[in-house]
Amino acid sequence: MTSTRTAYFGIDQSILEYSTVDYLLRSADALIVPAIIILLITVACVGVHAVTAFIIRREVGLGYVQVGAVLVLLVGAFVTSLGVWTMFANLPFATPFLFEPSALGGGVAVSAYAFWVLRRTALGDQRLRRLPMWEKLGYVSVVLLVVVALFWACSSYAGALGTGRSRDYAQDLNRRPSVTVYSVHSLALGRSVTEERISALDSKYGFKYTGLKFVTLSSGKYFLLPADWSRSAGVAIVLDESAEYRVEFEPGRG
Repeated sequence: MTSTRTAYFGIDQSILEYSTVDYLLRSADALIVPAIIILLITVACVGVHAVTAFIIRREVGLGYVQVGAVLVLLVGAFVTSLGVWTMFANLPFATPFLFEPSALGGGVAVSAYAFWVLRRTALGDQRLRRLPMWEKLGYVSVVLLVVVALFWACSSYAGALGTGRSRDYAQDLNRRPSVTVYSVHSLALGRSVTEERISALDSKYGFKYTGLKFVTLSSGKYFLLPADWSRSAGVAIVLDESAEYRVEFEPGRG
């Protein structure tokens, strides 16, 4: 998220030298939504498993359960195939956001569960207590694939969230804190930043710069943007904290 957020403005996150605490604070909103969705899906899966296990124990309507399991297995295998396909080529139709990791992880998970239901209804509890090694390895592989798909989905979501947040920030740039920089020497910050010479003889600073907006401060570095910044024509400005500068802040407008 931090990488795409800074890349939107044209700089690499390594320039700002974020600390571990900075990353943790900035990643909170990128974790909340995925965590809630994962927990909701977990609750739904627990409910489905409870109903399925109850029907199997009662041994009433097992034929319907088996038919449903076969259909779910076929659909899961098909969705998994689509997920694998998208890893190497584009599908011939438009897919929603996060389709690839969702298809891969979800397809594998439901296929494995449907297979387990068929094995359970065919063999019973006693024989399932001693699973063959190939089946154990299969379930372990499924868990690992689901975990990898979750990391993939969360990473894609965080990247998209970072880009979206930066886009919103740029659209509301006039509301962000304004910055005035006083400098001993000329900084040549660009045409869109106003440079004024300070003529007072007893002034420590010889130049004043206005037309800047504050983004963040990290590791003694100010990340600033011109007030009229745009992706098509704009530069990002990074200034190290120094005795040669004085930085003043004013509330944004609007």
